[in-house]
This record gives sequence, structure tokens and C-alpha cells, in this order.
Amino acid sequence: MTILSEAVQAYLNTIANSRSPRTERTYRTAMQAFCAALKTIPLDPKQKASTLDPNTADVADLQVDHIKVFIQSLKRYSAATERLYLTAAVGFYEYLAAENLSTPNLPRLRELIARRARTLGRRRPKFPRNEIDELINYAINLAGRDIESAGAKAKSEAGRLAERRRGRLRNLRDRAFILLLADTGLRVSEACALLLGDVDFLEARLDVLGKGDDEALVRISQRALQAIADYLEARQVKGSRSGGRLAGEKEKSLPLFVRHDRRAAGEQYPIAASTAWDFVRQRAVEAVGAAAAAQIHPHSFRHYFVTVVLLATNNLEKARALARHKNIATTQLYAEVDPELDRDYHEIFNAPGHDTG
Repeated sequence: MTILSEAVQAYLNTIANSRSPRTERTYRTAMQAFCAALKTIPLDPKQKASTLDPNTADVADLQVDHIKVFIQSLKRYSAATERLYLTAAVGFYEYLAAENLSTPNLPRLRELIARRARTLGRRRPKFPRNEIDELINYAINLAGRDIESAGAKAKSEAGRLAERRRGRLRNLRDRAFILLLADTGLRVSEACALLLGDVDFLEARLDVLGKGDDEALVRISQRALQAIADYLEARQVKGSRSGGRLAGEKEKSLPLFVRHDRRAAGEQYPIAASTAWDFVRQRAVEAVGAAAAAQIHPHSFRHYFVTVVLLATNNLEKARALARHKNIATTQLYAEVDPELDRDYHEIFNAPGHDTG
């Protein structure tokens, strides 16, 4: 006999081992809501005793129809949260089937969700393009930013020098990271996972392990490459750019972006996605102020990237390929610009002699 709550914990452990900390927290919250619904809402409204206590029930007692109970409990949440929590619950049923803990009818499970859950409308993602342009320009100038004030509170000259070095490294790292996001459309998690060996300076490409563990070669701009080279040189990574070749296998396995704080103590610890977004948000506050920075989120740079490509090429398929979207419908959500259509519109409605009133 496997207790239902124990199966839930085992499922969450697999999520923790394979997904980001943020995803693990979301799934944990979702499964807490799932268990609470099972315990308080009866499967049969006519029989209050048909509730299921996860702390005592056998996992075999969980039925596919219990998803109806969960859907009922989620009506107080937004449609987006409902969809996210149901994804976690479906993953749990799939986990039970994969581990031979039960044999849920997965097609029926999905059919119940399709019939009963709210439909999540797809809206164009909004992004503050002007503010992102300002952030990019600010990032470009981070290399020359004054760091004299860094370490002002240090008690020794050695401490001041160490803090200034860390400040300069953070400036160069943040500059390279922001330009990389803007010029490649990489997801933040993809950028954080890059190793030195993933950068081909000669061919101007990155070897990226993307969404769903799909490996892809991603093109990178010269300004982003130069920013990365400047950062690596300041880090004193040996052989980081020697005719496009790394010095050895040891250097190839180093993280491309690392922490530069006192607790890192000079070690090459990779940055987490949450840490990366914290410093990108902080740079946004410095560049455009707190109010405007609140509009910038992790996906803003992918939206920016697709928009720049569409403005330059007016080719949706090229934008899809460069952004590595599997479905062109996803790219279309970002397609706020159509230069040719804009030009035709203005020729029609802004032409001399057009009746404006």
C-alpha cells in the first residue's frame, strides 16, 4: 500500500530534480491545492463521506474523476492559474502510471479537463520596447561605469580592491548577459546554462540546450560576442579566446556566467535563473526607474528579438526559425509589426487629400 500523500511527495521530488526551483515551488503549491480539494470536496455531492484524505488513503483510491473535484475548487483562481495547476495534477496522474502505482485512464482525464476547465484565451504579449532599448543602451555603457564607490565600507585596502574587482566583473557580466538576451532571443534559463565550450567565437554561434532538452545552434551578434570576450578576459579565464579555441577541456566545462559576490569567494559558481533575473531587473531600475522597470519581465527580450527580426525582414518564418518556436502561431503572437502593411496603411489614410472629417 502506498499512501497518496507519499506518492505526491515522491512526484514533487522528481520535479525538484528535473525542473527549475520556481517550477518546483509552483507544482508544490498546485499539489497542496489538489490534496486540499480531495480532502474537503466529496466526489459524490450526495455522499459527504466520499472525500479522500491524502494522509490516509491508498494511492489506488484516487480516481480519474477526482480531477472534477479539483477543477471545482479552482474556480476562485484565474483561468491561467487553473490551467497551470491542472498541468501539475495531470503530471501527477502520469507519474502514477509510469511508476505502476495505479492505472489511470489518461485519455479520459484529458477529456474531463477539456470539457470542464476554462479556456485560456491567447493574448498578444505586451512589452515596453522603448524601455528595453534604454536598458540595452545602459548595459552597453556598464563596462565604463565608475566603481570607485564600491568597497567604501571595507576596513582594509585589500577589501576595497576586492570589492571593486567584483563590482567591475558584475558590470561586465550584466552587460554581456543583457546584450546576449537582446541579440539572440535566448530564454533566461538557457543563457544561465551556457558553458564556455558552448561559445564558438569564430563562427559566431552558441550551442544551446533549449526547451525540452532540444539542442540548437544559435547565432550571436558581434557586439554580444565582444561583451562576452571582455567579461571572460576580466575573469582571467585562460585561453577563453585564443583564435576561437579554448585552452582545454577544463575551461570548456566552466559556466559562462558566474556569481561575483563575497560568498562565491572567487569560485566559478553558475548563476541561477532567478539570480539572473534579479540583476537584470536591478539594471532596468537603474536605467529607466522602478515604475518602468516593473513592466520588463523575462520574456520581454524574446518579444524584443522577434520584433527586431520582423522589422528588418518582414518574414514571419525567419522570425520563427531564429526564435526557435516550434509553432508559427507562437511567433504570430509577437508579430505586432508589419512594415509593408504599415506603409500601405499610411499611403491610404495619410495621403494628401484624404478626408479627415
